[in-house]
Amino acid sequence: MQRPALFIAVCFVIGILLGHRVAVSPVLFALGAMAVIAAGYALCRTRGAAAPSLRVFMALGLVFAGAFWYAVHVRVVPANDIRRFCDQRQRHALAGTIVRSPDARDRFTLVTVDVDSISLGVVGWASSESPGMSTATDRAAPVSGRLQVRLNSDIDPGVYGDRVLVSGRLRSPQPARNPGGFDARTYYASRGVHALMSVRDEAGYRVTRRNTSFTWQTGVIDPLRNSIDRSIDQTMRGDSAALLKGILLGARRQLPEDLLDTFRTIGLAHILAVSGLHVGLITLVIYTLLSVLRLPRNIVVAGTLGVLVLYAFITNLTPSVIRATIMAALFLAGRQLDRQTDTVNILAVAAIVILLIWPSALFDLSFQLSFLATYAIITGYPRMKELLPERISRSEKWWARWLRDGLLVSVAAQLGALPVVAGTFYQVSWMSAVANLFIGPLVFLNTTFGVLTALTGPLAIEIARLFSAVNALVLYAMIHLSKAFSGAPSALVEVPAPSTLFFASFYGAGLLLLWKPDGSRGRRTRRTRHGLLVLCLLVFCYNLLPDRSLRITVLDVGQGDAIFIACPNGHTLLVDGGARTPFYDAGTRVILPFMRAKGYRRVDTIIVTHPDLDHYGGLRAVVESVEVGEVLSSGVGSESGSYRAWREAVDRHGIPYRAVAKGDTLSALGGVRGLFLHPDPLFLSGTAKLNSNEVSVVLRLSLGEFSMLLTGDIEEKGEAATVRRPSMLKSTVLKSPHHGSKSSSGSAFLNAVDPEAVAVSAGMYNNFGHPAPEVIERYRRRGAEVFRTDEGGAVMIRSNGRYWDMAHFAPPAPIGPTPRQVVDGFLLTGKSPLSIFR
Repeated sequence: MQRPALFIAVCFVIGILLGHRVAVSPVLFALGAMAVIAAGYALCRTRGAAAPSLRVFMALGLVFAGAFWYAVHVRVVPANDIRRFCDQRQRHALAGTIVRSPDARDRFTLVTVDVDSISLGVVGWASSESPGMSTATDRAAPVSGRLQVRLNSDIDPGVYGDRVLVSGRLRSPQPARNPGGFDARTYYASRGVHALMSVRDEAGYRVTRRNTSFTWQTGVIDPLRNSIDRSIDQTMRGDSAALLKGILLGARRQLPEDLLDTFRTIGLAHILAVSGLHVGLITLVIYTLLSVLRLPRNIVVAGTLGVLVLYAFITNLTPSVIRATIMAALFLAGRQLDRQTDTVNILAVAAIVILLIWPSALFDLSFQLSFLATYAIITGYPRMKELLPERISRSEKWWARWLRDGLLVSVAAQLGALPVVAGTFYQVSWMSAVANLFIGPLVFLNTTFGVLTALTGPLAIEIARLFSAVNALVLYAMIHLSKAFSGAPSALVEVPAPSTLFFASFYGAGLLLLWKPDGSRGRRTRRTRHGLLVLCLLVFCYNLLPDRSLRITVLDVGQGDAIFIACPNGHTLLVDGGARTPFYDAGTRVILPFMRAKGYRRVDTIIVTHPDLDHYGGLRAVVESVEVGEVLSSGVGSESGSYRAWREAVDRHGIPYRAVAKGDTLSALGGVRGLFLHPDPLFLSGTAKLNSNEVSVVLRLSLGEFSMLLTGDIEEKGEAATVRRPSMLKSTVLKSPHHGSKSSSGSAFLNAVDPEAVAVSAGMYNNFGHPAPEVIERYRRRGAEVFRTDEGGAVMIRSNGRYWDMAHFAPPAPIGPTPRQVVDGFLLTGKSPLSIFR
């Protein structure tokens, strides 16, 4: 086996994916591993050892081992784990130790605490650490786990190693609850954090004991980081200083937003987040400096490794830095021992080490981009170089070879990371490879002079200023080059989130193109490769086919409504838009990310069911960000300032606005029929005695045998008005009126609708008691399946007119990361990928 580490790493990764997807006890995976080992041993004893058979059993054993290792770290939750106390209505007080240097932001500070004690259901407690607080010591209990506390910026957070007491409500990080949403659960789990808390005043946070002992963090790492930061501040100013801190330390908060956008536009934002590139440059700079001093090679290697370890800690041990540090260490060790090294095998060793320590790192974006881009460069660059005609390679000048090689390396890295970048940011920069060709050398110069500034700053500030003066010119050139590249037409292209089929076909084709069959069976394997390439191409083309079904998404916007509808002909409707407050905008936080993820660039029709803030608030961001064809409403408005601002935004963008009433229809929906059933003009004449909920627009959408009734917030009187013609209400799916409140979903109304399923839009832990338990029970007694946004995130509905399917985007799951099952962009939870409809 040429690359045993690569074989082990791939099998282990597959196992982690299996453990992530299948939420079962680790014992089952352990039993599977033992069964595979026993079967392999028995086969060898009875029939002799055959290499292919042994590899199969080894692969299966490693897959089960990976699944077991992941499940042990993620699925197994001790009885006293902090996750078991999250999402409860009572407050808790916890004691623990700060394990990371507090991260100060503009308005708040993030503090990471390893907790060890908790008081059950009380605000404070009495102990030797916090005398004078509550005396509920009999209710204190040991607890384990890592908590991230968000403090107001005026509260003293303490430092690494301090003992603290915090009190408040524990929240568990939530998975992405809508397509395009942020998956906080996986993000925090990959960093070892499983509980969150916000503290707004000093009563909820207290440093109980200062750390006075020497620690690696406070005695070495923090002083070094502060020294580098201080050297840059003393020798540079403005955007140049902020940019150098971003390149050397990954500190981007001081950078102006427009400069950050510039780097994002040209696809080079990664140079502002410390990655393997920076570690490689630091390695080259330090190794060269020590070699110039004519030190013995073992001293040079040891000194370089020591600096790399310090740098990894200074930059907070991100997966990409750990990967690059391990690879650099193995390369340097091989050089010291005069041994040849296989780069791919070294990359695999780095992956194995990280995943053994930190199995959830597989789902960390930094880990994914780092390993994919590095593997693509190692394997793809030589392969692309081979494709160039030999006569061209021989006749090139040195500068032409430099340009060619730089461009090929950039293209290889971009291709390796392309699907992950597209699936995370929904944007791809075609300028990235070209811009990197010119800005990459400048980054090398920045790093070199930045390291020299950091080394000389504490010793001779005047010498450091000389290095910084040169660096300032380089940074000036980098900033202006970046702005020039970002000004290219369509430098940044928005793309929808790639589907599972796209990932499989893209990476499958890439691996097949890298595969070079040789040996006696080369012709047969080449035929096999060509056949598989054709299969990948067919899958890729199938993935590009437009979806001709009706897709309805009841978005989770908290306590409010927002329903996005995509018709078979591409016509899009948005019914309501959630709330907008000083702290939350459903349009910015939910609707627009959803549209970017799905590839929608326009809303043809917006329907405002009624003038309540939790239904129209988020629509302002929509009309200000994307093209909108028309806005429809019941014609009933509001005198509130927020409603006036919404109407002004509509008028400012020249969007047609009209009222609809019972009997009106929607056309050009690609076979979908839209019929408005409420409000009736006669009903509207009595609105002075009614609240705004009762005049909500009621819309029935139908396609073939499937139909859905959208009801806004109608209550008893609105429902009574619609049931006068009960035959018009019969629908397959009902959007629960008024978030499932007690004053809605009366028996007469439900008898007329007779739904097979109900979608309830309500906020988690809302203060209104929505949905009411008796209403949910009423639905279930009728045999209707209930889907609630407060429990499972967005509700996804899809129909071709004959069959239909309905599922949560983030279904309730055991403690741990929630897997997403996406087939052609549609979530089908717990069902065969081939069973699109039911």
